[in-house]
Amino acid sequence: MTLYRVTHRTTYRYQKEVSASYGQMHLLPRAGEGQTCQATRVVIDPAPDDLRERLDFYGNRAAFYAIHSEHTSLTVTTTSELSVNRGGLGLFDVQPWEQVRDQTAAPGEGGWEPIDFLLDSPLVPVEPALADYARPSFPPGRPVLEAVLDLAQRIHADFEYGPGSTSVTTTAGEVLTARKGVCQDFAHLAIGCLRSLGLAARYVSGYLETKPPPGKERLEGADVSHAWAALWVPEGGWVDIDPTNQQFVNDRYVTTAWGRDYADIPPLKGVIFTRGVEHELDVVVDVVPLDDPG
Repeated sequence: MTLYRVTHRTTYRYQKEVSASYGQMHLLPRAGEGQTCQATRVVIDPAPDDLRERLDFYGNRAAFYAIHSEHTSLTVTTTSELSVNRGGLGLFDVQPWEQVRDQTAAPGEGGWEPIDFLLDSPLVPVEPALADYARPSFPPGRPVLEAVLDLAQRIHADFEYGPGSTSVTTTAGEVLTARKGVCQDFAHLAIGCLRSLGLAARYVSGYLETKPPPGKERLEGADVSHAWAALWVPEGGWVDIDPTNQQFVNDRYVTTAWGRDYADIPPLKGVIFTRGVEHELDVVVDVVPLDDPG
């Protein structure tokens, strides 16, 4: 088990005065599936006239705020303390991927949950090209987790990590064509490949603790928001895989939310009322292990 304090600070600086802001955030860690959140604090500057939290359709913690006073900047800071203990993968990897596919499609297997993540979504429309890319990792009879790890390794090898090369509206098919992107794009690509073969897959957002090079001190603000994919395995549940780092998710990952794709769970989205057309954005993330003696 690993204990963490996660701080996420987002600051907007506006070109002209904003008369009102309304927003929604998916920045609060989930509970369950090996993760327990002990405390969460949300601080917004300027102070909101309304701030409330609810669970969305997928059980994510979604917070909403409304600011009616004039302002030229907006800072949203969330601080959470939590423990992560994901455990092992058990014996799920011995199941052939075709068996997982057939059981996922069977009526009543797993209830509604896997079926919802078999369908197309706005940023992951299933295309034949995605199935073509996925097939070399899924030969007949291959154990499902061996296959999905091979897919993650191929994405890591075949695609260039390029910040700024895509946008939050880039689809999985566009990433496949461009052969570059960031963690969000590689998660979408993996999800599209899995769904194209009849496997249920969802998009997961959160954080990854970054470790400094040997002999170097950990830098404040060096951590980042992260995204990965998860595969449904009947009788086993969800197995998280990170194609950006070609590995299964472990205790260094903190989950905030999941959905069909990024469009379901952006970290922050909202509406502002202003005559300005431009703004500056600054995001700082810290994932600090509380049980690290160093």
